[in-house]
Amino acid sequence: MPNQRSAKDHRKEKLRRIATVAVSIIASVTLLSVGSAVIAAEDDLDNSDMSTVTYNDFIPEERDLSDCISAIPKPGCGSSAKGGWRQMLVLGLVVTGLGFIGWRVVAGARKNLSTQSPHTDGE
Repeated sequence: MPNQRSAKDHRKEKLRRIATVAVSIIASVTLLSVGSAVIAAEDDLDNSDMSTVTYNDFIPEERDLSDCISAIPKPGCGSSAKGGWRQMLVLGLVVTGLGFIGWRVVAGARKNLSTQSPHTDGE
């Protein structure tokens, strides 16, 4: 008689495949970003002109620097270059990670409740 796989085995297999795909995607994005950073660093080292950069997008030239360096900078100290798709990607990854952790906590609690034997008042 052939062994039939249960629904629980199918769920485990599906979760394992999803986890494998997610880890593969995260690893490839990480490797691509590290590779591009190494290439950019090598390009900077090959540059014979070592001039100092005096302009910074994030520090306004018309304001005092001490006004803009704080936990809550004053209006007019920012830049439109802040944020973007990379910041939204990090936010999405953080929210996804927290959701996964919450899901695992709830799933573990439900599994623990279902395996406990019910208590009776007569004993």
